[in-house]
This record gives sequence, structure tokens and C-alpha cells, in this order.
Amino acid sequence: MHLIGLVPALALGLASAPEDAIPQPTPAPTEPTQPVTDTPPAQQPKKGTGLLAATAVVGGASLGVTIARNVILKRNCPLDSGVATCTYDLRSDVGLGATQWTLNVATIGLAAGTGTMMGRYHAWKDAGEGRMRNIKTIRGAGGGLVGVGAAGVITSVALAFVLPMRCVDKELSSGDPLAGDRCLLKAYPTWTMTNFASFSMISSGAAMLGYGANYRSRRGAVAELRFNPFAGRTFAGIGMSGRF
Repeated sequence: MHLIGLVPALALGLASAPEDAIPQPTPAPTEPTQPVTDTPPAQQPKKGTGLLAATAVVGGASLGVTIARNVILKRNCPLDSGVATCTYDLRSDVGLGATQWTLNVATIGLAAGTGTMMGRYHAWKDAGEGRMRNIKTIRGAGGGLVGVGAAGVITSVALAFVLPMRCVDKELSSGDPLAGDRCLLKAYPTWTMTNFASFSMISSGAAMLGYGANYRSRRGAVAELRFNPFAGRTFAGIGMSGRF
């Protein structure tokens, strides 16, 4: 719609003049329209496709290490086969655990960078198409995922201390020398996958927050601005109209 803004005008003797003596406005020539458009930047931002692919690769590697930890533990503790031995290589698992954590942290950084680049690209694209995304929902979902994922990571760290003690107590109370190993073998997959899933939620939330923080839609900016000056014998003024 067009919004006409009124500006102060001079009225010389207007109050004392008879009504039929007041001259009608004589519009002056209209100045050319001055379009004020908020166009996208000339240089197109990068889509972040390469960074997205790198995030997927690193995240997949972390999942692979998580699965490898469970495979190694089950191989070193073949309790289902009737063998009453469990040779668990703690040094190998410590190395794999450190590798998994490193990959998880790297995934968070890559995901946040991917969200940042995609947010800038979509802002540039949507500015030209007149589209506006629901950024509040994206930010809210991202913050929720980060919160739930952080709680999951804290829980998995706590379980690293709680599970061994629990399994040892179970072995001592039952008198079975393999009860502790069975306990650990049963809980280990849930523990490691909880850790991986929690980091995945943090990564997804970081990507959404990075996207929302860098998305700037310009929808609703003034698309057209027009000035219309007018004058008469006893008054003068200027009108302004714009298309929003």
C-alpha cells in the first residue's frame, strides 16, 4: 500500500480568508521515482557444500570408531562361546576413546561452520526471492539439541566411573568371576552409543544455531520511494509515498 506522509505547510492569512477564496492545490511536477531496493550482494556467498561433506565424513568416522570399540570388546570377551576368559585391552580402548572424542569435537566445529555458511547463502538467496524463513524455530530447536546433547555427554562421562564400580560390586556379590565382565559387556554398547548420539545432537544444534545467527533476511524493506511537492498561493508542502 501507499503511505502518504504530511509535512508542515505555511498558511498565510488562511484562518481569516473565506472558504471559497482558498485556492486549490496546484501540484508541481512529480520528481522521478527513486527506487530503493535491498538487493542481494553482488558476490554470491559460498553454499558450504564442501564443509557439509567434511562434517558427514568426520561424523561417520566417529561412528566407525564407536562400533570398533564394541567389536574389540566383544572379541576380547567371548563369554557367549563358553570360554571363561576375558582379555580386555584397556590401552587399545583408551586410544580409540580418545580418537572418538577428538572426532566428535571436530564434528561440532565443522557443523557450526557449515551452518554459518549455509545461513549466509540462504540469506543472500532469499533476499532476491522475497522469502523469509522461520529463524526463531531453527534457533529454538538448535538450542534444545545442544542442551539435551550436553546432558547426554555429561551422563556418559559419569557412567565411565559408575559402570565399572557397579560391575565390580555385582561380581563380588554374586561370587561369579565373570559376572563383572558380563555386566560390562552388556552395558558397554549403550554407554558408547549414548556418548556418540549426544555429540551428534550437539553438532546438529550447533549447525542450527550457526545458521540462525548468520541468516539475515531483508524482506520488508522499502521497495519504492516517491516525493510529491505541492504549492499554492498561501501554502506549500511536500508529500512522500512509498511501497513497502
